Formats: sequence, structure tokens, C-alpha cells
Amino acid sequence: MKWRFLILTLAAFIISFVACKDDKETNTGCNSSFDQKLLFANVADNIIIPVYESLQVDLDALVDALDAFLNAPSVTTLANAQIAFESSYLKWQKAAQYEFGPAETNFLRNSFNNFPVNTGQLETSISSGNHNFDKLDTYDKGFPALDYLLFGLGEDRESIVDKYIELPDNSKRRVYLSLVVEDMQTKLSQTLSDWKGNYKYDFVENTGTADGSSLGLLVNCFNENYEIIKRDRIGIPSGVYTLNIPNPDKVEAFYSQISLDLAIASVNASKQFYKGVTEAGFDGVGLDDYLQEINAQKNDIALDKIIQDEFELIIQKLEALNGPLNVAVGTSDTTPALQEIYNELSKQVINIKTDLPANLCVSITYVDNPSDSD
Repeated sequence: MKWRFLILTLAAFIISFVACKDDKETNTGCNSSFDQKLLFANVADNIIIPVYESLQVDLDALVDALDAFLNAPSVTTLANAQIAFESSYLKWQKAAQYEFGPAETNFLRNSFNNFPVNTGQLETSISSGNHNFDKLDTYDKGFPALDYLLFGLGEDRESIVDKYIELPDNSKRRVYLSLVVEDMQTKLSQTLSDWKGNYKYDFVENTGTADGSSLGLLVNCFNENYEIIKRDRIGIPSGVYTLNIPNPDKVEAFYSQISLDLAIASVNASKQFYKGVTEAGFDGVGLDDYLQEINAQKNDIALDKIIQDEFELIIQKLEALNGPLNVAVGTSDTTPALQEIYNELSKQVINIKTDLPANLCVSITYVDNPSDSD
């Protein structure tokens, strides 16, 4: 009887141990005890709202610089406006990936960064005096329009200044320049106001993994913005989608020549959001913590490590490029360096669009661009 009791006790212990082990291994995003509200609060209070506030400061500085330029067009005032433009455009890369809620309602991404600019459409809007900045499919507004108007009207600053000297032929261009940035200010101000209102509290309380949950919104917009990086910033200009024939004029910020800086900033912004890094630079609660909490694995390696390592590799390869992207893409064939970067970006898509949502029990619901099938 004593031996039978010991055997039964040992069997019960083994069953209990295996059950505990199985519970740990099946601790997925569907049944995790991870505190989503901590993640959402960090994203709302320490990332999104501060990013919008910082962008607003930069945009206000750009407006002041443009006013100074239009009041007294000169090489110096133009240079100051160009510097303010570049600072604002770089800051936008941090805000681009939150296209849900107030940003989606106010069409923030379409208003700020429909690129590449359509110069024919833009010149028609200027000369006719007719424009509709609320149309989603127009490419005559936002940063791309400013890129052309501040950098693309001449070979040097002197010739660009001549386009803004207060003459009858230049008056419509002067007005349009102000209208573009005023529209951006209005859209951003409304978006920020909405976030500071009831939306922030609704966002933090919207827990769960169902479609429309805050987690679902974050994962979907994170992925959608990342695929814009892969497709629009790298894939299309490099020629990946056009039989390896490069399209240097399709890069972001073609005229100011800061396309590479913007690409690096956009990938960095994605990495920082994934890690929950605040606008002040602190490592807060992010999607990385969620994956660590549920012990998400891929090929017996922590999925979080795979994602973070891939981000670092992509950034290293981008930083190794020489010159702006319109030069790096080459002229006759997709360059090996750009093809490598595109390949690494594609690998990360699998990590964050397939593996991450599967582990967090979230569905990808946004519609892909038809050409972006990998």
C-alpha cells in the first residue's frame, strides 16, 4: 500500500508538472494575462500625443519660416524655410504609422504625404486657383507639394527666389504655398485635439483582440505603414515592381534630396514604436513586451529577437547607401544594394504581418496594394 501511495503521488506530480508546462507553452495572445491597458496608455500618453505635439511645433516653425520668406523673399529666408521643411518632414515619419481613429477621420496621411508629387496637377491647381485638399487621390498637397515648391522651381536658391518675388505672375504660387501648409496645420490640430479628448480614454479601455480593438488597430496600422516603406519608398523607386527598371523620380522628397534620410527615419520610427520607446526616449511598454510575455517563438528563437535583429539589419543597410535614394537606385537596373534592402524588408513583413499577429491573436484587416503580394 505504501508503494502504491508513492506511485500515485509521483504520477499526480508528473501530471501537474506537464499541465503547468503546457499552460506556459499555450499562453498565446488569445489567453494572455498581459496588461493591454499599460501598453495602450504608453502608446497614447507617451508616444502618439507627444509625437503630434512635437510635429505641431515643427509645423508652426515652418509656417513662421514660410511667412518670413514670402514677406521678404531672399536666399537666406528661403534657406531657413527649407531647413524648417526638412525638420518637419523627418518628424512626420514618426506620426505616419498611427493612421487610425482621429488621424483616419481627418485623412492625415493623405493630407501630409501623398507622394510622389504630381507636378502637372500641382501647377494646374496653382494656375486655376482651384484645389480640393480633402480629396484622397490628389498629389498636389502636403510635404510633397512643399518639396517641389521650395526646392524644385529652379537650379539654385536664387532662381527659386525669383519665382516668389511679388509680381502678378507669382501671386498665385505665393498664395498656394501658404494654403498647403495651413491645411496641414488644420488637419494636425484637429487630430491632436481629438486624441486629447475622449478618444484617448476610449482607446485605452478598448482591450481584447477582436477586429476594432486597440490592439488590432495598432498592429494593422503598424503593418500598413511598414508596407508603405517597403513598397513606396524602396520597391517602386528601385524598380522591383517594374522589371528591375529603376524609377528615381518616384522617391519621396525627390527635389530636396532627403529621401534616404526619410527612409531611415521611417524604419527607425517603426522599430521605436514596436519597442514602445516614448517620444522622450524612454523604453516603455511595447509590442516587444507582449511577445516576451507570451514567450512567442519562431524556429526555436524568440520572435521578439528576430524582429529586433531584422530592424537593425535593415537600418544598417540603409545607412550604408551613398547619396539620396534617387541616386542609389541607379539608372538602368535595380542595384544589388537596393535589392538586398528590399529583400530584408520583405523578410520583416513575414515576421510582423504573419507571425506577430498570429501570436497576439489579431487579424490583419487592411487591404493590401495589389502589387504587394509577397
